[in-house]
Amino acid sequence: MKIFKRILFIFVIILLFTGFGCQLHRPFFKKHKTVSVETATPMNKLEQAMLLQNSGDYLAAVIAYREVISHSHNKNEIDLAKIGAAECLINVKKFPAALKILEPLSLDSITENNLKQLALAGEILLHIGRYKEAELYLEFAVGSLDLESLLDQVHSEAVFATDSWIPSAVANLGCAYLKNDKPEYAMPMYQFASCLYDRCGNRLLAERSRRMYDDLVSVMRQYAPFKPVPVAKGFSPGRM
Repeated sequence: MKIFKRILFIFVIILLFTGFGCQLHRPFFKKHKTVSVETATPMNKLEQAMLLQNSGDYLAAVIAYREVISHSHNKNEIDLAKIGAAECLINVKKFPAALKILEPLSLDSITENNLKQLALAGEILLHIGRYKEAELYLEFAVGSLDLESLLDQVHSEAVFATDSWIPSAVANLGCAYLKNDKPEYAMPMYQFASCLYDRCGNRLLAERSRRMYDDLVSVMRQYAPFKPVPVAKGFSPGRM
């Protein structure tokens, strides 16, 4: 009996020290909970904003992008946030606000982010009727690309991969030329945009660009050698 009590006493002592049977104070439970919290990777503000944009919640995305612009010390993050915010504002037709968020604009840099910003600015300026400035920015953005390499890719059998902003920038440059009464320059832009959209697999926009090119060819042949003044009338600006 004494031996049994001694064994029972030792067993109770072990239970008290290990915490077994007391779920709220189990060392292994607390440790497991801490590890799961520490290993969770929180989504940063830029990723949150992109997620909101992709889900179509544009106004919430703009607010999130503005936080990144205001608080981030990373230039790449700020540039991406400006681009994302401008795209969202374009989608809700807030063109002046979209332009303001991209400013100041620079024609001194040919980084990818800067070219994207200039292409977006050109699109916005087309919407608000500032066609000369739109042409300037779009011409710089498209002209800074390696067009010869792009053309080689378009006509090759290799897998084609290009940034999604390039075909729309080329089409918008065609629109800017058209609005500035330069249909002879607009034609090759629409033709090129059609090829780019087609190689990217966007058949709808490829067909629209091709139709614009065909219409311009028809009009130019009809009025040659004189350039028709009202050729740009009725053609809406913006992404094809």
